Amino acid sequence: MAFSISLASSRMSGGYGGFGASGGARLGLGLGGGSSLGGGLGLGFGAGGGLGLGLGGGAGAGAGLALGSGGGGALVASPAFAMGRAIAAGGLGASTALSVGPSSGAAVAPILSRAAEKHTLSGLNDRFSTYMAKVRGLQQENAALEAKLSQLTGGTDVSQGSSVTAIIEYEAQLSEYRSTLETLTIDTVKLEIELDNVRGTAHELKAKLDFEQGVKFQLESDIAAMKKDIELTSDLRIDLDAKYSSLKNELDFVNKTQEEELSSLQSKLGATTMDTSVSMIEIDTGKSFDISAALNKIRTEYEKSVQQHREEAEAYYKLKMDEIQTANAKNTEAVLSTKAEITAGRKELQTLNLELHGLVVANMTLEQSLAEAQAQSSVGVAEYHAQITSLTSAIEVAKADLHKQILAYQELLDIKLALDVEISTYRKLLDGDDFKVSEFTESSYTFSV
Repeated sequence: MAFSISLASSRMSGGYGGFGASGGARLGLGLGGGSSLGGGLGLGFGAGGGLGLGLGGGAGAGAGLALGSGGGGALVASPAFAMGRAIAAGGLGASTALSVGPSSGAAVAPILSRAAEKHTLSGLNDRFSTYMAKVRGLQQENAALEAKLSQLTGGTDVSQGSSVTAIIEYEAQLSEYRSTLETLTIDTVKLEIELDNVRGTAHELKAKLDFEQGVKFQLESDIAAMKKDIELTSDLRIDLDAKYSSLKNELDFVNKTQEEELSSLQSKLGATTMDTSVSMIEIDTGKSFDISAALNKIRTEYEKSVQQHREEAEAYYKLKMDEIQTANAKNTEAVLSTKAEITAGRKELQTLNLELHGLVVANMTLEQSLAEAQAQSSVGVAEYHAQITSLTSAIEVAKADLHKQILAYQELLDIKLALDVEISTYRKLLDGDDFKVSEFTESSYTFSV
């Protein structure tokens, strides 16, 4: 009659086999006499043969107590106390189980010797030292990662307690950068709107300038036409003056000629002895002819004709002079009005040119300011994006490292708990406590991150 007691530990990431090659997920403790065969590898002390079955397996040749882990086999020729342990991939947890099964053999396991107990405790101490060395190595790696993360984040503490605060600060900085970027964008839009307004005003002033230049050209054309009219009027006046002088000279010549003829006739008539007032010329017809009356009549008619011609010439001259003076006055008034309009147009043109020059200068200044603002905003945006990218990368790296450290720390805690359970169990065994089947119940420890 033999008993097999198994202590199982499973579901730990990173497979690990204790005291031999193991492929299972159980820790078995077997007690029996004879050859013992199980799914694990352990240390055995005893003699005889037996078969131990349980939720795990150990192998030993003889009657004894076997603790095995995983699948494998070992054969020893002494009373066996075989112990093994496996940590299989797939999660984090620990379980213990106690099972009782039949065993082939007639020998009963002897009491373990004190040397075997010391050897077992020495092995456990070695394993515990290995785990503690691994813990110290992970702590050193954690400290190095924290120092590196602190260097990347400018000396900010990124421990578990302060990581949330650091992330909040980074989010605040990102919000501030985004606000600055929005402000720069709004300023750029305002400058573009102001530049469009200045361009519209400049376009209106240019159109007005073109209109005033057209009016100026029309006035200059009218002035040139009026100058031609004035020249024609001056030529006509000169012609009329020449005609008036010619007619006046002709009239004077006719008057002089008539006076000379009249004097000649009077002198001829005065040389005779007859009285011109009563002299009568007798002719064959028997009629008398008054020469003085005829001459007076001719003279009167000639003077009337001359006077009529003189009056007509003076009236024509006066009419033409009035027309010329009226046209000259109108032309002079038009010229003066045109000159005044040209002067006003030139003044307005100068004013518009000054305004246009000022607007062009303002436009150039605004374009330069807009270019500078766009350059500054582009540089600032690039810097902000670079900082955002760097901070985001640092945050992601810090989160990943923190997650890894938490997982490693939790794994070490689970290993420590499992070791504490094993040490407590072994301590009870070494203290010689009475074992009962009902005292060993399967329990599990599960931790989540």
